Amino acid sequence: MGFRIFIVAGEPSGDRHAARLMEAIKRREPTAEFFGIGGPAMQAVGLESIVPFAGMNVNGFWEVLRQYRTLRLAFDRTLRHSQARDYDLFVPVDYPGFNLRLAEHVRRRGVPVFWYIAPQLWAWGRWRARRLAEVVDRLFVVLPFEVEFFQRLGIEAEFHGHPFLDDPGYTTPPSIEAKHPHDVALLPGSRAHEQRLNLPLMLRLADALRQRDSALEFTVAIAPPSGKRTPGIGFDADAQRVLLRSSYGVVKTGTSTLEAMLAGVVQVAMYRASLGTYALGRVLVSIPSVALPNIILGQCVVPEVIQTSSAIGRLLRTVERVLADPDEAARQREASLQLRRALGEGGASQRIADRMLALLGRR
Repeated sequence: MGFRIFIVAGEPSGDRHAARLMEAIKRREPTAEFFGIGGPAMQAVGLESIVPFAGMNVNGFWEVLRQYRTLRLAFDRTLRHSQARDYDLFVPVDYPGFNLRLAEHVRRRGVPVFWYIAPQLWAWGRWRARRLAEVVDRLFVVLPFEVEFFQRLGIEAEFHGHPFLDDPGYTTPPSIEAKHPHDVALLPGSRAHEQRLNLPLMLRLADALRQRDSALEFTVAIAPPSGKRTPGIGFDADAQRVLLRSSYGVVKTGTSTLEAMLAGVVQVAMYRASLGTYALGRVLVSIPSVALPNIILGQCVVPEVIQTSSAIGRLLRTVERVLADPDEAARQREASLQLRRALGEGGASQRIADRMLALLGRR
């Protein structure tokens, strides 16, 4: 009989990391079968997907409420599927609003729960820690400081490195010479509501910067929209390709700031939210920085611009300063080497897969 794994990821970076984990498990356990929710990367390595992935990629308090019916239908369908089949393991991949409730139901049926990529409770959700502790058998974190945080809360947590370093694009530090010195990456986010908030502001920023320096070339990391194109501003849906060729970047906070630093991009991190989400975030978020490189290294190595308005003044001034300051570029590139050391060595996906199988007695 095959080794049946129930696995759920709800957004693109989780899809990529989960796909590598699935590949690593199959190398050791060829009978492994995967069912759940995932995107194109997970489906390419054999996931039998239960619900469409596109509707799952939502975050933010009010944004989730607006998509509540879609998410509720997806949850009910996924829950019914989990109850109709027997599984050897459930692997929730981040996505706590959905996966916490699902894990409660699955674990009641006696299925082990190995959570992969911890919810960022250290930033906004300590109140959820008791609930997480009740539904998880083992937590596999991808940020080094998370082990101590979760163990203090009574949760068995392990760190085996970050799966970004398993990606061929990020395995080794990039060559500065291979980058285009005047290319600026613009990453507004992968979710539709993030792009609605950030893209117009980023395009206005690019226009203002090109008026000051016509040599600058901007690439927005989304699929090309229809309509008139602006000189000096291109589009490419492959965010990694955009980052690897760009020297500078303006990046929405999230895992993209980590990718940008691993790609050798000198960046400004920005966060812009709807007024309601921003107001609630001010109450719940308990950390001084929002860019992941700053959080991991414990110092402000990446400038952050946090705003709810559409005014570009502060963002423009910050980006201009970064573009004009070679010391800033050298400081961020040195920090990228520190970040690599903090994240461990490549091979994290295989180490985590091996550990999961060992815990289940399958190695």
